[in-house]
Amino acid sequence: MLPGVFGRIPSVWLVAGGSWAGRGIQVIAQLIAVRILTDGLGTAGYGVFVVLTSLNGWLLLSDFCLGISLQNHISERRAAGVDPDDVILTGAVLSLLGAAIISLALLLLGPWLSGLILGNFTFLSSAQRTLALYALGFPAIGTALGGVIYRVWFGQHRGYLSNLLPAAGTVIGTASVWMLQQSHVGAPDIALTTLIYYVFMALLPMTALAVTAVRAARHHRFQRALVRPLMSRAIGFWVSGLLAAAVLQVDYIIMVQVLPVHDIVIYNVATKIFLLIFFVYNALLLALWPVCSEAIARHDWHQVTGIVRKYIAFGFAFTLVAGLGIAVVNAWIVHILAPGLGTSIPLLVIGLLTFYTMIRVWTDTFAMVLQSMNDLLLMWLVAPIQSLLSISLQILGARWFGLPGVIGGLIGCFLLTAVWMLPLRCWLHARHQMISA
Repeated sequence: MLPGVFGRIPSVWLVAGGSWAGRGIQVIAQLIAVRILTDGLGTAGYGVFVVLTSLNGWLLLSDFCLGISLQNHISERRAAGVDPDDVILTGAVLSLLGAAIISLALLLLGPWLSGLILGNFTFLSSAQRTLALYALGFPAIGTALGGVIYRVWFGQHRGYLSNLLPAAGTVIGTASVWMLQQSHVGAPDIALTTLIYYVFMALLPMTALAVTAVRAARHHRFQRALVRPLMSRAIGFWVSGLLAAAVLQVDYIIMVQVLPVHDIVIYNVATKIFLLIFFVYNALLLALWPVCSEAIARHDWHQVTGIVRKYIAFGFAFTLVAGLGIAVVNAWIVHILAPGLGTSIPLLVIGLLTFYTMIRVWTDTFAMVLQSMNDLLLMWLVAPIQSLLSISLQILGARWFGLPGVIGGLIGCFLLTAVWMLPLRCWLHARHQMISA
């Protein structure tokens, strides 16, 4: 509970409320950016931007998941009533080192990667493709580094800040791209547009992390003894994150090889709308993470079980209502966001994305519980199988059924693995602790 005027409101709802505000602003700005970018870059140019953006999920792993490890250590320190500032300082320094390593790798591999990922966009020269990749890659690495502060805030039950700051970065980036296009200085450049859009999302959290690290350094020093505990957990989360990216971040890479740019843009517009739905629920999950960590540290599985049941029910109901609403206003949404498409989002795509979002509500809730107690074993075992299923089913689906087949492939890989395996693992943990209590 938080003191003062908000004292009667559970802290998780205050955190989630701030997160909803931040996420709402962020997603609305992203939707506005769709219109600005499609008008300025055209459908083909926006297709390049979309494919580049899909790499964010991979590059955000450049902190080697030290942020997640740090958050759980902070939760454990809070539960024990111990000052976490030495952990924060040590984690920040390690994250900086990781960002430097990945930046050097990107600089060296950039020409090869850009040809591999953007090679089908033949209207771009090799140099233009490389510059476009750098324009996305280096800000994304900076965002991952700065994102460590978001995990610190979640561990301190101040997660609303972790969504308000990215929202500010997205708004500034969107406004900057709009001003660039209004300047009418030649044709819009994809690399410059991408850089201007993403750079503020990196600068704001990096500044906040630097300020927090400097404050911690006034009373603490880098603790070598903490390196191994932080890194051992972080690497586990990082491997899990890589495997998750192989499930969730290959859709555009597959589509750019199989589907026309028009379908890729439709998918992007549709998924951005559904991300707004999932962001609402994901904000709750991130706020619940430290609550579950502290409850599990107290061996209070009754509270954890109640949280899971309550919030999954909320997530299902909210997703269904929102999916129906999107179907009703579908044509109007596309007319506002991307009139250049000349077509509405197919109802089959809307239905499949609604079902997929409900699946993510279910699986991500149980994944959050397992991660909050640092149990990644099952996710390590499941994710390789799931990633292989995801890639193969999406490729087959795209070739046989087009865009709906890509979404169907994603759904299939979850139904065959995580949908039943993750809750089973959580139930086994709860049963074991209840028996041993």
